[in-house]
Amino acid sequence: MKKTTLLAGLVLVLVTGCDNKPAISPMPEVNDTNCQIEAIKRIGDRATREKFAGLCSRRSPATGGIAPTEKPMNWLELAAPKDQSEVKP
Repeated sequence: MKKTTLLAGLVLVLVTGCDNKPAISPMPEVNDTNCQIEAIKRIGDRATREKFAGLCSRRSPATGGIAPTEKPMNWLELAAPKDQSEVKP
């Protein structure tokens, strides 16, 4: 009985500090310096890197973000443009 209790206690002590989840690195501040491609590549966690890159691209154009297009097109316009004439057999 003592051996079983001792073994269970030992296993409990050894497993207590174990965690399957890796430490998540904090996301850097979104600014001109951190939104450079070299700085984005240095972010180790893929999910954090993708989220940070998305936030960098959504900044206003005045602060270095991507400017919106003047005349955006939807997928249907890209797949079948109206300016092309239809070919009939």
